[in-house]
Amino acid sequence: MRRDNPTREHLIGAFLSANGWGKAKRTPVQGDASTRSYEKLKLGSEHALLMNAPFTLSKNPYMRTAKLAGSDPQAFICLATELTRRGFSAPHILAADMDNGLLLLEDLGANLFAQVLMRQPQKELQLYQAAISCLAALYRSSFPDDMTAREAQWHVSSYDAPALQAEADLFLDWYIPEFDAPLSRKAKQGWHDIWGNLFPVLDSQSAGLALRDFHAENIFWLPQRDGTANIGLIDFQDALFAHPSYDLVSLLKDARRDVDPNMVDDLITQFCQEAGIADDKNFRTAYAVMGAQRNAKILGIFVRLARRDGKAHYLDLIPRVAAHFIRDLSHPGLAELRNWMCQHVQSIFTHKFPAKPITTAMVMAAGHGTRMRPLTDNTCKALVKIAGKPLIDHMLDRLHEVGITRAVVNVHAYADKLETHLKTRTTGPEIIISDEREELLETGGGVVKALPLLGDDPILICNIDAVWTEDTPTLEGLMQFWDARAMDELFLLAPIENTIGYHGKGDFEIGFDWLLVRRWQDTAPYVYAGVQVFKPQLAQVFPLEKFSRNRIWDATLARNKIFGFPMRGLWMHVGDPEALAEAESVLTKGKP
Repeated sequence: MRRDNPTREHLIGAFLSANGWGKAKRTPVQGDASTRSYEKLKLGSEHALLMNAPFTLSKNPYMRTAKLAGSDPQAFICLATELTRRGFSAPHILAADMDNGLLLLEDLGANLFAQVLMRQPQKELQLYQAAISCLAALYRSSFPDDMTAREAQWHVSSYDAPALQAEADLFLDWYIPEFDAPLSRKAKQGWHDIWGNLFPVLDSQSAGLALRDFHAENIFWLPQRDGTANIGLIDFQDALFAHPSYDLVSLLKDARRDVDPNMVDDLITQFCQEAGIADDKNFRTAYAVMGAQRNAKILGIFVRLARRDGKAHYLDLIPRVAAHFIRDLSHPGLAELRNWMCQHVQSIFTHKFPAKPITTAMVMAAGHGTRMRPLTDNTCKALVKIAGKPLIDHMLDRLHEVGITRAVVNVHAYADKLETHLKTRTTGPEIIISDEREELLETGGGVVKALPLLGDDPILICNIDAVWTEDTPTLEGLMQFWDARAMDELFLLAPIENTIGYHGKGDFEIGFDWLLVRRWQDTAPYVYAGVQVFKPQLAQVFPLEKFSRNRIWDATLARNKIFGFPMRGLWMHVGDPEALAEAESVLTKGKP
């Protein structure tokens, strides 16, 4: 039975004294996200580690469903013993007081992967290749379901569908209430149905022992040891039998550090080769499903740690995990989940590490608007009113709301009238005119003409005939999704079924990693919504002449550098009087 009367410190002192470490110097080690704590012990030239894991039987239904050991020392003792028996570098158990949750462990040193790589980043490939070899060896090894060591017994469960779902649901329980609007019962059911369709993909390969928290701050570099023993293992007490991609995802989609993306594909291939698994479509799909499930879980856990447990610093890690999740969603096999996220959880696309804000836009307002006649017989399309306000003011007001301070407006048709109107505006952004009075240069030539006014930083390019209603901030989301490191252009997209005034067959499909693909079948699911993020340098190689921006797009598409961001809301293309009337009805009456 657990002893409750003695103080915790007294129990620790008695435990250390009984095992010859009573006079050791004790130094606290930075804790993890659990209730466990650790102290490094030094006694002369000897070193050890104290694990202080106060154990009480959890009545939490989530922990039972998710198959979490919590702080039960029996799990750690049994798993550590089985790992060391097979030559893996888990800490040797030097002494144990299971009743009070105290373990005296071998000290694996100070060379955590994360710390080594901060000092020696050039070793990243070497260390990750060694870690991959360790994971492959773990998968090749057989482990019993029921383990016994010292006086401890532990049963290792399987990471079954209820456990997978319970952990994915942390996203619903914690992340969504923090960042998004409440979900309807139907939306929650859709979430569960989608995962129910995805989890069978994880049966495509045989399960292996997954340590469940295998990442750069939980593994040690032990180059003095041979073979797979050069990887030190900790924090494995929640291990389960799971799809072999689970720990691979933990390692390569690390929540705390960026793994060189140029290494990842080769490391996955290395794992498959050494583990004896076919590196095929089935495995890659399972890897994406496992990644999405794990990253959804982590997003929920990090919000829970911040809000329930007062560990606010975990919120700082959310942008990286969200980026991993977005990459998972881009896999074709997760299209249904991706569509659900686009519809219900727009915030997932807005988490970004701090970047230089976009402050300049170009508003394309030079056109005659011939399809708008007779409304444009005596004025330009930009000044046609909708809901009592000129089209161009709808766009400029939206730009002002999201922090755009400079708007370059190109003018041609009724240029004097448009300039006069723009001078009457009393709110930002500042207007700079790009004059095309002499010749209308179309959308591509217009951007080339405006280059001296645009600057070198990424900008927005906006069409004045794009109007929309929104469930979540559209332009803000687009700019937050922008990643200048990976993208040259980012398009705002509207699902074709959520449009008014558009009569085409769709423009784009979203491929892997949110890359855009032009319509190649009869129809495509997304329409270009008239707004994009753009690097001005892309236009510098084009001549100053009449041409469509499609020429620039084609060049960027060929380099796989155009990405898409689906909006939530109703997009309206105000291209003719009929579309104008429909849009007017939506804006004034709330219905077409």
